[in-house]
Amino acid sequence: MSTATDASDRPAPPSGRGFRDPYVQLGCGALLVTASELLLKKGAMSGSPLPANVAWLGVGALSSGWTWLGIVTYVLSFASWLYVLRHLPLNVAFGLINIVHVLVPLGAWGLLGETIPVRRWIGIACVLCGTVLVARAAARAEGEP
Repeated sequence: MSTATDASDRPAPPSGRGFRDPYVQLGCGALLVTASELLLKKGAMSGSPLPANVAWLGVGALSSGWTWLGIVTYVLSFASWLYVLRHLPLNVAFGLINIVHVLVPLGAWGLLGETIPVRRWIGIACVLCGTVLVARAAARAEGEP
């Protein structure tokens, strides 16, 4: 067993333009995860009522079309994420996908009418700053020969 990194362990270099660009896929994945979370929340709130002994499981949400649409978007985001992982280092991809921690609360606030306390806004701003720092470092690294 070799301790050196095999070529198969390293991500493939970024390839493609447009939709095949791993950064475009990462953005699509973030939007799909955000949509899925919002859809699942809507489905969870509109599912069929069940007896108390099974209601805590949340399976009543499976009767909602919103839940199934949320599941489909989750599967699509998973496919996008696998594509990203083939082309970007995990430390970059994971740092950038954390933008969902900004997008989901914003979507819940704007589309579901949820309130966001001041402390959470501060946390969202911190996550956004961290994501920007990761993006800038990744952009600089790709610009190097």
